[in-house]
Amino acid sequence: DQIGLLILALQRGTLRLTQLIDNLLESARIEAGRFAIRQRPLALDEVVEEALELTRPLLTQREQNVALDLPFPLPQINGDAPLRTQVFVNLLANANKFAPAGSTITIGGEVDLKSVTLWVEDQGPGLPQGNGGALFGQFVRSAGDEREQSGVGLGLWIVQTIVERHGGTVAAQNGAPGTRIRVTLPRPAGW
Repeated sequence: DQIGLLILALQRGTLRLTQLIDNLLESARIEAGRFAIRQRPLALDEVVEEALELTRPLLTQREQNVALDLPFPLPQINGDAPLRTQVFVNLLANANKFAPAGSTITIGGEVDLKSVTLWVEDQGPGLPQGNGGALFGQFVRSAGDEREQSGVGLGLWIVQTIVERHGGTVAAQNGAPGTRIRVTLPRPAGW
């Protein structure tokens, strides 16, 4: 149905524009030293669900599926819920961009006593050889960006900044096929 396709295209365009504006604003806050984190207990399950809901129009437009390989329920951790959601929106939008239409994007994770590790893995072309850490630079775009891709190269830099300010780490690695971006977050003592 043509109207349905038009609505999906509008939703996708709106999400991309909103994401670009959010990333530019976060970048400006970070550069100005006004990047504030409101630490509160938050449920990672809800963060993942909200990120999926926000990116659903992008995924639907490209007929991409999401497979969840998460230990449910995920533990509660301390953090800023909107910023944590932005991390996973950026990771899902990045996977959506580089994975082929009709492919599967996997959100996986593991939990131990000290940390929670979540990852987003796509079935795209993977990382250029030796380029894992460079992806997280400000205004860096992948060598595969010659295709018509939206964005200015801030998404993964913002992911890394938010995760590190929460005491965590982020890393990229080649999957089989595709790219896996792992976010490791500390668990509060006694939780």
